[in-house]
Amino acid sequence: MNDTKPINQLQELSNTTEFCQALLKTPHYAKMGAEGIFAIVQTAKSLGVDPMQALGGGLYFVKGKVEMSARMMNAIIRSHKHSVTMDGQSNDSICVLHGKRSDTGDMMKASFSMNEAKAAGLVRAGGPWVTCPSDMLFARALSRLARRLFPDCVQNTFVEGELSLDPNIKDATLENEPKQIENTITLEPIPEQPLTMDEVKMLDKELEEMPDYRDRIDNLLTSQNLKVYSELPRKSYEVIMRNIEMRKQKSKVEVNHA
Repeated sequence: MNDTKPINQLQELSNTTEFCQALLKTPHYAKMGAEGIFAIVQTAKSLGVDPMQALGGGLYFVKGKVEMSARMMNAIIRSHKHSVTMDGQSNDSICVLHGKRSDTGDMMKASFSMNEAKAAGLVRAGGPWVTCPSDMLFARALSRLARRLFPDCVQNTFVEGELSLDPNIKDATLENEPKQIENTITLEPIPEQPLTMDEVKMLDKELEEMPDYRDRIDNLLTSQNLKVYSELPRKSYEVIMRNIEMRKQKSKVEVNHA
């Protein structure tokens, strides 16, 4: 019995590698890189999550580590029948969440405030902490609650934005690179792919249902001298779409809490 375990693990690793290599042949997944795809797939398996859901926006490979969307983190916790409710005092300055385990009945409260975000240097002009403060606070409060009360559910993952938006966290994938690389390799900038018409239509449709958020995005465009959504940088578009998903998830939590 014990002799077959290493063989099964090697076979599983081989299958995962073949799966990742197949995905790399498509332009969409090729952008993630082999290391990113492999890390996401392996993390998804350890969490009991469908790898394709993880690759479709549930998990992200950032600075050598794996981030999880607040939507997926919330879903995983609830799939284990645990409870997460939002305190009535939550607003654009602080988010307070209450958690309860279904197996032991243990309860805990966790919060994250805008003052903490400012102290950590996360709040920058035009960034999501300015345009979507309640969504960002919810994500960070959920991450804090998950690590304290539901560590078995989220393991070593970070919530979306916890790594990518923190200027104090370095890219772990570059820490072991030799310093000479800067003088020996010249990297040509990769042109950013403009938004497609379908992406612009999707953004417009989503914002129609969130007039308050649309106003924030329109003000952001004006401040950047942009006239239409199609002129948005792709990275900004992706952040906005993730924020929209976070706002949807928060609305569901508030409805359940009510």
